[in-house]
Amino acid sequence: MGREHVFSKIMELAVHVEDEPPVIFGWQNVEDFVQAIQAAQAQAAAPGGEPLPADPLHLPAAVNVQNFKEAVLEYARVPGAAARLDSTCLPCSQEQFGQVIFMLGNLESEAWIQRIIAVGVPNSLPIAHVYVPRPHSNTLGRVTPQIPNSLWG
Repeated sequence: MGREHVFSKIMELAVHVEDEPPVIFGWQNVEDFVQAIQAAQAQAAAPGGEPLPADPLHLPAAVNVQNFKEAVLEYARVPGAAARLDSTCLPCSQEQFGQVIFMLGNLESEAWIQRIIAVGVPNSLPIAHVYVPRPHSNTLGRVTPQIPNSLWG
């Protein structure tokens, strides 16, 4: 799906933001975070290395930027909700919106994520800023707090 098509689709969804707020991901340091994942995997595989906790994202062994972004969106997507738009947006109902934000907060506390953060700090954070269109405007508002050393910065 081309970027123009994704942007066009997000703008269509934004018209109904009060009832169906699309959650938009402004990706930040994903490449660095993926490198931290690879470094943590190498440390765990080394002789005497401590195994990694279970991966909540169920990433493939050959993790890359694209499949990482897709895995984050699939982790946060509510079962039965509309399919994600590429690796940028999760369309959802008002009820699903709260669940998506809860899942993003939950991801941050996962032991696997904390281990990756420990390997990759400070360059790997945040991985994304998360936005929702503001009603009756062409602007976006952040839906995750700005917290240092947070996935959502």
